[in-house]
Amino acid sequence: MQAKLRILSGSYDRSDEKNVVIELFGKTDDGKSVTVRYKNFRPYFFVVEPPEDLIRVWSRDPEIISMDDVELWVSGKVRKCKKITLHAPWKVPTYRKEASERCQVLAADIPFHHRFVYDLDLGSCILVEGEEKKDTKYTTDYVIEASSIRNVDPFLPDLKILSFDIENSIKEKRIFTIGVAIYENGKIRTTHIEGKDNRDIINGFIDLIRKEDPDVITGYNIDGYDLPYIMDIARDLKMGFPIARDSSEPQRIMGQFWRVHGRIVADAWWNVKREIRPKQETLNAVAKDLLGEEKLDVDRSRMDEEWNEKKDNVIEYCINDAVLALKILMKIEVLRKYQDLSSVSKLPLDDVMNSGASTLIDSILIREADRNRIGVPLMMSQEEEEEKIEGGYVHTIEPGLYHWVCVLDFKSMYPSIIIKYNICFTTLSRDGTIVSPSGARFLSKEVKEGLVPKILRNLMAQRDEIKEKMKASEGEARRYYDGLQQAIKILMNSFYGVFASSFYRFTNKEIGSSITAFGRETVKSVIKDLTDRGIKVVYGDTDSVFFISPKQNLDETVQFGMKIADEISKKENLIFEFEQVLEPFFSHGAKKRYVGRVVYPPEERGQIVVRGYETRRTDSFDLQSEVLMEIFQLILDGKLDEAKKRSKEIIEQVKKGQVPVEKLVISRSVRDIKQYKNPDSMPNVQAAKKLQEMGYEFVPGMKVSWIVVNDRRSPQEVEPFVSGRPFTKKPDYEYYARRLAETLSRITEVFELDQNALITGKRQTTLFEEKKKKKGTLEDFL
Repeated sequence: MQAKLRILSGSYDRSDEKNVVIELFGKTDDGKSVTVRYKNFRPYFFVVEPPEDLIRVWSRDPEIISMDDVELWVSGKVRKCKKITLHAPWKVPTYRKEASERCQVLAADIPFHHRFVYDLDLGSCILVEGEEKKDTKYTTDYVIEASSIRNVDPFLPDLKILSFDIENSIKEKRIFTIGVAIYENGKIRTTHIEGKDNRDIINGFIDLIRKEDPDVITGYNIDGYDLPYIMDIARDLKMGFPIARDSSEPQRIMGQFWRVHGRIVADAWWNVKREIRPKQETLNAVAKDLLGEEKLDVDRSRMDEEWNEKKDNVIEYCINDAVLALKILMKIEVLRKYQDLSSVSKLPLDDVMNSGASTLIDSILIREADRNRIGVPLMMSQEEEEEKIEGGYVHTIEPGLYHWVCVLDFKSMYPSIIIKYNICFTTLSRDGTIVSPSGARFLSKEVKEGLVPKILRNLMAQRDEIKEKMKASEGEARRYYDGLQQAIKILMNSFYGVFASSFYRFTNKEIGSSITAFGRETVKSVIKDLTDRGIKVVYGDTDSVFFISPKQNLDETVQFGMKIADEISKKENLIFEFEQVLEPFFSHGAKKRYVGRVVYPPEERGQIVVRGYETRRTDSFDLQSEVLMEIFQLILDGKLDEAKKRSKEIIEQVKKGQVPVEKLVISRSVRDIKQYKNPDSMPNVQAAKKLQEMGYEFVPGMKVSWIVVNDRRSPQEVEPFVSGRPFTKKPDYEYYARRLAETLSRITEVFELDQNALITGKRQTTLFEEKKKKKGTLEDFL
């Protein structure tokens, strides 16, 4: 039998401890689910120059299959090592611990199915040949005992998604119903599960999952609430919950995510949280914002009464929640994004969705290290963290309104620097002729090309090739190539973050600090070059430089910007792109805070770019964001008097309570309440506790929303805000007026209107006359 499939997840069958079988679960290009079983692959690791007595003991150990002599490059030189091959992957940690007390251990913390994927150099999509087997343990359409596996070009199968939501009693541990929505072949269908008791309902849910065999399981906060709730009841009943494709139960990994063999658990709440960072994270708020839909009207705090009195309404409410979660997951397109990332990182989808950047880098880097006989160190513990590496250079910005501002962007800054200066753990050497501003030395490419620069250069070339294909494509093909090139960009930019971390297996502080040091020096060099030409540099931040065009119209400014980008690129031997023209550009003088109107490129014309102000912060209230944008628009239009007048008007309206209460909602995440020393003093914790009292579920890490009702009390008194539910308390409008005045004054003080003046409506002449002696006002820049 032959099958072409995308790998969704990987695991292994340990039913025979001496003959562990690799399992790959996937979806074919024609919509079939497949389990691939691969025999005779064994776990292994390396020890560096192990003591003879350890080898003697291990030579008699029946768990060890073989010990082979190998030579690996370790810490700058070739060293004699032993390759230790075992029967069982779960026993590797025991031998790793024993050996690490006597010698250096390598590659002993790589997940078994990752080791398999690396060694066969598999990508995200494969062609499998083998014998079809009938095995009732697996729920997939096909089970194949593989004889050969090879790579095929990446493709995006139509994944089947099951979304669920539970409604349960507030008074006792009892499930009322489970609502289910299923996406398949472009359509959504719904159902629900009822039963005479918890056991009956859970068994019904298990049967439904095994019958439907979804690739993805989702819901809203199922990670933290629905799944734990069901499994807790199942444990109480001493019953299993075998919903994986190999009939195993879900596993909670490091308290962070669920692993269900063969299926992806993609919590819609968690994915919304990390992808779009909404100000309010409730299902109702997110559905309203993304879909224009809302939850149905059922009072969760009275769920027992609602179930007894309006059972059909509760069932409809439950199903609707499952539908909304499904639509949200599809709307934000995370499954497509992470399939693209799995294509470029060559990993199963489950690993990409539920792991950090280091896992993606490992997949690329360890394969290359193995090819070059380079030893792979173990990951370090988080406790080994050292002082932070100095970041990018930020050029001081003077307050004012500037015209015809060109933005020069350092393309793929850190990857480009790594390539140019051959920065790598394999080239770090006291004999190096490339000296970083931080003092580290690296061998030149002519002497030895670094492993990381080589990988990044190949990724850059791959991205450029895909972008060319994208330009020549239309419709779905263009979208496909765009997703791939974006995924490569994400992967490339992840390299610096991983190497600058304290825990990564190939981390070296000299490498991270050298990359940022070269970056700072490059940006400073560009700024000096522009200044020497008589060009005024307005601002610079890490990988961007803002400068004023001497031309006063768009066409000539664009030509000037392109010319400068080309000349700077040739001089620095790096790629600088002419990214934007902002007309005008404003800042009140603080680093990383500015706003500008885009007039180039044409596809972005009219957009307002805002950085650093409260329009970008998720813990600001909506009125802050909306008023700031309104004032920014007036300033960019040159209507300064109107901006001053409008600022004072809005503050006065807030003081009088003439604003919608939903515009005053503040949101912030809450950790486990037990982790706070003084939880009652924290408004977010106070709101979370009150939400629980109202019958709403709370999971650590969740963002809660509230409105301040009394700022005069200590601690500040707040009331939870629930989207779709009337707010009956009176907000502390004086508090909100002060907060808004504080926000606006950062801008308006540039033209002589401070926080107190906004609150009182009066200008403090003496204060501003003193300020005027020290610095100019906004009018001075017009």
